[in-house]
Amino acid sequence: MKLQSYTVVRSNWLTRKIDSRAAAVSALVTLFTIFGALVCCGDTWGAESWMPATRGQVWGAHQWWRAWTTLFVHADAHHLLANCVLFFILGMFVFGYFGAVVFPFLALAVGGVANLYVLSGMRNETQLIGMSGVVFWLGGFWLLLYFLIDRRRSLGARAMRAGGVALGLFMPAEAFDPSISYQTHLTGFVLGLACALIFYVFNRDKIRRAEIKEVVVEAHNETETDPDSVTETRH
Repeated sequence: MKLQSYTVVRSNWLTRKIDSRAAAVSALVTLFTIFGALVCCGDTWGAESWMPATRGQVWGAHQWWRAWTTLFVHADAHHLLANCVLFFILGMFVFGYFGAVVFPFLALAVGGVANLYVLSGMRNETQLIGMSGVVFWLGGFWLLLYFLIDRRRSLGARAMRAGGVALGLFMPAEAFDPSISYQTHLTGFVLGLACALIFYVFNRDKIRRAEIKEVVVEAHNETETDPDSVTETRH
């Protein structure tokens, strides 16, 4: 009789119950985003003059705040709805598992930084508006942390799942639209990946301690083809 053992991960940080406040917090931030769009659309408090951002206004006139206020400006209801749906869903999961520092605070902060970078390469008079950079940041942050944390599956299986979700959520369904800043999408996604990696490095030990592992011991009878197995669980 020959014994063989191996360890498998049965549960981890992402299989825990989500923070009960997640939906409410994400809904509140999403409503604030909608409120910002309505303020600009109605030119309340003269918002059209100080919320949107162009390269000339930000890099020329040094009105840096516009990189963040323009996150809440949207071209129309379709643009707003398209951003808010994913913003709410991804924000709920990111807050629910990684906390308020990440969402909404870090997400919105990095969204403004992404706008600064993208605006630096645009024409002076072209406006950059919308929350899509933050949405792509949330997607990159969540997907990379899923890949790093969910060790119940093989690397290949995790890569396939994360890649499939990324393609399904973020690949444009329509033809190329020159009014869409694809550079903002890419910048947000890449910054999301970078922030996720940094977050994981600093929180790796805490995340790993949440894993519940199981040692599987298999007894192989050399004279039989079907092994008997017994399972031992260690927490």
